[in-house]
Amino acid sequence: MNILQDHKLTIMAGFVLTAILIGIATATGGGLSGDQLLGAVARWGHFLAGITWIGLLYYFNFVQVPSLGGVSADTKADLFKEGSIVRRALFWFRFAAMFTVAFGLLLLFGLWKQGGAAAISTDIMIGATFGIIMWINVAFIIWPNQKKVIGIVEASADEKATAGKKALMASRINTLLSIPMLFFMAASAHFQIFG
Repeated sequence: MNILQDHKLTIMAGFVLTAILIGIATATGGGLSGDQLLGAVARWGHFLAGITWIGLLYYFNFVQVPSLGGVSADTKADLFKEGSIVRRALFWFRFAAMFTVAFGLLLLFGLWKQGGAAAISTDIMIGATFGIIMWINVAFIIWPNQKKVIGIVEASADEKATAGKKALMASRINTLLSIPMLFFMAASAHFQIFG
C-alpha cells in the first residue's frame, strides 16, 4: 500500500478515514450539530497537536540531548544540516506547540461562550496557563536559540554554546511544567481536583 510508504500520505489517509467515519455516523442518524462539530474539531486538533508537541519535547529531553553529549562536532554538523532529523523534529515541535495553543485557546473561547468564567474550571486554567508558558518558551527562547545552535542563524562557537544552554534550560522547564499541565488538563474533564 503506497499510503503506508510515505508519512504524508499516511497522515492524510488518517484524516480521510476520520471524515469517512464521521460521514457514516451522520448518515445513520448520529453525528454532531454545527457547534458540537466545531468544538469536537478544536478538541481533536488540540489532542493531536499536543501529543505531537509533548512527544517531541520528551524525545528531545530523554533521547536526543543525552545522546548528543558525546557526539563529535562533525557528526553534530551533519545532524544539524538542512533536512536532518534534528531540523525535522524542531519543525514539527514548534508548529505542534503553536497549534496546540491555538486549538486550546479556541476551546477556552468555546467554554467562555457557553458559560463565562464559571464554565472554565481552575483545573483547566492551571493546565492552560502552564501550556501557554511552555509555548512562550518555545516561541521566544527555545526556537530563537536553536536557530543559532543548528546554524540557521550565524553564530560563533561561544554564542552557540550559550544559546544551547538557554534552549536546554527552557526545554527542561517545559518538561517540568508538562507533568502537572497534563495532569490538570485530564483532571478538568475526568476528576476535577479544585472542583
